[in-house]
Parts: sequence; C-alpha cells; structure tokens
Amino acid sequence: MILKKGTVIDSLSIPDFDNKYSIYLPKDFDKQKTWPILMGFNSQKNTVETTKLFQEAAEEHGYILAVTDFENNKNIKDQVKYVSSFMKHMISLFPVQQGRICIFGNDIDSRLVSLIPALYSDQIFGVIAIGDSYFYNQSIKIKRNFSYIGVVSTDNYRYKDFFKNKQYLKSKAVPADIFVQEGETQFPNKRLLNKALSQFTMQSMLKGRIPKDSIWVRSMFDRDLKQVDEYLKNGQYLFAYNEVKRIRISYSMFFDTKFLKDKQKEIRKMPSYKREKRIWLKYSNQESALRNTYLFSLEEDINTVSFENLGWWQYQVSELDTLLKNNQKSARHAAKRVKDYLRYIVDEYKNVLLDNPKALEVNMLLNILSTIIDKDDFDSYKRIISLSAQDRDFKTALFYLEELLKKGYKDLDALYAIDGTLTLRISKEYNKVIQDYLGTSKFFSKK
Repeated sequence: MILKKGTVIDSLSIPDFDNKYSIYLPKDFDKQKTWPILMGFNSQKNTVETTKLFQEAAEEHGYILAVTDFENNKNIKDQVKYVSSFMKHMISLFPVQQGRICIFGNDIDSRLVSLIPALYSDQIFGVIAIGDSYFYNQSIKIKRNFSYIGVVSTDNYRYKDFFKNKQYLKSKAVPADIFVQEGETQFPNKRLLNKALSQFTMQSMLKGRIPKDSIWVRSMFDRDLKQVDEYLKNGQYLFAYNEVKRIRISYSMFFDTKFLKDKQKEIRKMPSYKREKRIWLKYSNQESALRNTYLFSLEEDINTVSFENLGWWQYQVSELDTLLKNNQKSARHAAKRVKDYLRYIVDEYKNVLLDNPKALEVNMLLNILSTIIDKDDFDSYKRIISLSAQDRDFKTALFYLEELLKKGYKDLDALYAIDGTLTLRISKEYNKVIQDYLGTSKFFSKK
C-alpha cells in the first residue's frame, strides 16, 4: 500500500472488519526508520475531522497518526478485540517503534481507551483521555511504564475526577498530567494536543527509548513559559500559576527549575491572583457540597419514590440556572458542572431501571426529574407520556404532551409512535392538543 505523506488519507479498510480509518504520515516519513504512532478510536463517525485535529502535533513531533471508526455499543470483549486487531494491523503496515505506541479517545471513547494500558501494559506507552476517562482504582492493576494525559474543560462535570485520577496515578509512580481548557468545547485545543505529544516525547527520553535532546527540551520549555505570559496577559492568573508549577515539575528531570518557585511566589502575591483564587475556592467548595447533597437526596427520593420532593428539585435547578448567569467565571463553570453531574446520575439510574416493568413509578419520577434539569429533554417528555398511558393516567400524559409541544416539538409521526399509547393516541383529547399546537393531527380535526 502506497500512501501520500503530509496529508490525511481516509476511508482505509481493515481486514475482516467493516471499520474504516484515516491515516497521516509525517512529511519526512521514511520506511527505513522506526516511528512512534498515535492511534485514535472514534465512535462519532468523524475520523477525518479528528485526524486533522491531531495532524499538526503529529507532524511536529514525528508521529504516525491513525484514527479508526469504533463501535461503542458492542460489548467490551468485542471492543478490546478490535483495538488489538487495529494495533496489529498498524504494526504490520508501518515500522512502528516499540515502546512508543500511544492511543487516545474523545468523550465516551476515552473510557475504554484509558483502560487499554491495563490490558496491554507491555505495548501501550501513552494515553490521552479527552473529556472523559476510566477512573483508576485498586481493582485495576497498572504498571508504571505508561504515561497518562487527561484533557478536560472547566465546564466538564468530570473536571475534579480527572485530578483525582492524576493523584491516584502519581501515587502509583505513573507519569500523569491534566491539561485544562476554558469553557465547553467539543474538541480540545490543538495547543494542548501538541503539548501532550511533547510530554510523551520527554517521557520517552527519560525512559531511555530515544536519546535525550537538550536543545529540543529547552525549546519546549521556552514555549511553555511563553504560554504563562499569555495567561497573565489575558488575566488568567490561576491558569498561569498552575502552568508554572507544571513546567517546574515536568522539566526538573532535565535541568534545574527551582528558580520557577520565585515565579510562582510572584504570581501568588498578585492581588488579581488572590481574588481569583478566593472566588474559585468558594465555588469549588460549593460544587462539592451540592454534588454530595444531590447524590444523597436523589438516592433517598428513589428509595421512597418521593414525588413530593419535585418542588425542591425545581428550586435547586432554578438556583443553578441563576448561578449560570453569574458574572464570575468560576461560578458559571461550577454551576454547569453540578447541573451536568445531576443529569448524569439521573441518567445512570434510568439506564439501570429502563427494562424493569416493576419500576414504573420510579421511572416516572426519574423522567420528570430529567425534564426539570433540562426543559428541552424531549425524550424524557415522551417517556413520561408512555409511562402515564401504561398506568392509564391520561391526565398526566396529556399534561406532558402539552408541555412537550410548548417547548417547540414538531415531529408529528413520533407523537403517534410512543410506546404504550395506542388507546391514548386515538383519543379526541390527545389529538386536540396536537391540533392546537401543530395545526394538524391524525385522528381529529377542528370544525
């Protein structure tokens, strides 16, 4: 197979699989040399876009880059089998440098990808987990011969979990770092991806897998310090302080970086840093308290099937919505994380109880909670209509039908395909509500 260097090639096939993958070879790729490789696993069907996202970093750091389609709805055994087959296929095609195989995943794909080093500890050297991750604990045996990079946004409800992950891995002597980006974004900043690969290159030097290049290391050091200046210029004092600390630790294995402690002290003395740190701590503590309160309260309400507490939940969500409009970034980020965390734990309960016919009332409660958390969660409105109809509570079903239509829902056919609503959907009342909002219905017309 002949592939063009310096450009993304897509729609390539893997023997015995329907999956497709994209590849990028550095411009100076030479089959007579061995190369590190970065492999991505993507269930969002956008392998080309993802490959292009990493293209710049792969080119600069001399990595073969390959991103494959990935079926996330299969069982974990089949997923792991495919990961193994894809790695073997790449190694059969290219002169891959052993001990420098790195992998990455974005969002839900990161959960499995970050677990792979525990399964293939002698092959995987680095992991980049973007937006989500497997969160390690004593149940998973991990070796020290891989490096972990987490990339997370300040709006991600997993934000604090990433730092707990780092703390745990560090306690096991596994090189680990977290790169944070501001706000909510679907894809990570290219600069952070570049930094991730530079970290892997530095770890390769420290582990003796490639020769140490002091000139290159110093250039990376200088570039990272320029980012600190950029943070300070933009008034991002916490980012600046944390980055100086990271740089001091990361580069201390190559040369003396103790002088950066003075830079940290300088930033800590800045009034703007003190103010930003104080505000951040305030809302970070509030976030932790709310998460614990919501987790405990939700468990209690589910155990007692307490519909009476829905008013309290409405109040809590309205308070979070108010906080989302706060003029302090730390407040907005914390509120977003708490709200998404609440959505996550409700969804987790829903997934567990989805097919339990004896849990109709609990399912009803959870879906009502979903509509309180997200007023545009159309699937939950339809699920409430379905459950109410099955319980022959047509009054509630009609109420949530009207609420759904008030939110702008317009899929007429879907309203007549909701499970368990056969009797309801041919009723005059059901069709009249639809007629009032959509101007038409299937079994009723105004005269």
